[in-house]
Formats: sequence, C-alpha cells, structure tokens
Amino acid sequence: MPMDDNAMTAALGTIRDAEDVVQLRSAVTDALSLIGIEGAYFIAPLTRDVRVKRLLTNIGLPDGWERLYREKYFLDDPLPSLSFDHGNAFCWPADIELGNLTKPQLRYLDFAADYGLARGIGVACYGPHGRAGFLGAGWPPAEAPSDAVLLAVHQIGQVSFQNYCQIMRDDLTMPVLSNRELEVLGWMCRGKTNPEMAVTLGVSRSTIDAYIRRIFSKLDVTDRTAACVRAYSLGYIVSEEVENLTERARERDEPGP
Repeated sequence: MPMDDNAMTAALGTIRDAEDVVQLRSAVTDALSLIGIEGAYFIAPLTRDVRVKRLLTNIGLPDGWERLYREKYFLDDPLPSLSFDHGNAFCWPADIELGNLTKPQLRYLDFAADYGLARGIGVACYGPHGRAGFLGAGWPPAEAPSDAVLLAVHQIGQVSFQNYCQIMRDDLTMPVLSNRELEVLGWMCRGKTNPEMAVTLGVSRSTIDAYIRRIFSKLDVTDRTAACVRAYSLGYIVSEEVENLTERARERDEPGP
C-alpha cells in the first residue's frame, strides 16, 4: 500500500509526544497501520543473553502467541539478537541465515508463522544511557517491503523507544565526578590494578584507594564491575573499541602533509 508521507510524519510526532505508555502504544499501533502492519511486538532491554528478564509489549498479535511467548518461546526467539548484526531494519526470513540457527530457534520461527509472523521486519532501537530495545513487526504481503516501509519501521521503532525511555526514566541525578576521579574510573574500567594506577598517575596506593571509595559512593555501587557497568551506561567512559575506531577515523580524515 502506498504510504502517505504527511500522515507518517504526523504519526511520528504523536509517538514522540505521547505522555504515558498507553498513549505510546496507541500511537505506535496507528503509525504501523499506515504501512499495513497490524501485528508487532516490542522487547526491552535488548541483550544477547536471552535469560535477562525482558519487558514484552504486544501490539495486535494474538493472545495465544503472547501467552506461549511469555511461557517459553522468549528463550528461542533469534530475531532480537540478530538485530544487533544489522545497522538498519532487516527482513526475516530473507535477511537471516537460517542455516546458522539452532533447532529451537527454527521451531520458534515455525511457531511464529502460525500467528502471522512468517515474514516480518525487525529493528534494534537505541536510547539514552546505553539502553536498547527490539521492534518486530509482521509483514503480511508476499512481496518484499519497500525501502520506504523499512525506513518507516526503523523510524517508528527508534522514536517510540526514545520516548519510552523518557516516560520510564527514574529521577536520575547524574553524579558529579572530578577530573581525577574520571581518570581513575577510566583506568579501572580498562582492567588496571590499584598499584598500576598509582604508578601511572604518580600518586600513592592509598590515594587510589580513596578515589575508588569515592567513585563507588557516587555511583552507588560496591565493586569494580558494577562501577564500570554504570560508568558505561551513564556515558562517563567509552570502550577501548570505540576509542580505537575514533582514532582510526581521525587519522583517516586528517589532511595529509
């Protein structure tokens, strides 16, 4: 079905401005219907570890699918994890390697097909503080969705998840860390021991211990692992992989002599 660009723009604005999860779900339903999608689901948080407790939002799919998904199939659904490997919206089964799936994952796809999800569009959605979610939308037509439809699903998922994060956010007060505390935190998250940090920073071991106690207190954690996880999620530090990518991009973009 042809997409009305003006209607979609207005629908995205309604998603963005929704003030609670009920309004948000209704706005997402309306936006998806503009491109012929009547059944979808949303999962958050998005992680590769399927054992992590997730919130499931059913948007127009049968109650039987939801019940069985919650009971057991959430462990076998490969689509959320596969979305990490796609920079944009992807189609299933066309864009996934079925030969790489496990038998339980293939059984889930067969199960989903019985409830209108034989074909669909999936997209990973990203929000503040390292949050991520997954939108999976059934695509009933036999023909592949157009680029406009894929982009629309991507936009719907992203805008809705951004607003969901805002609606569900706690009253988050960002702790204030000093420059030296940030420096210690960065080295700590790179696996440096306290003695190693003392040598690197030219201070005593007891000074490093004091910095770490203050960092733990400000981040409301009790160990190094929790401190690093919270530091990444709050954006205080980035991974070495991101730093390396940034450095390579800078070297590439700098003009030559």
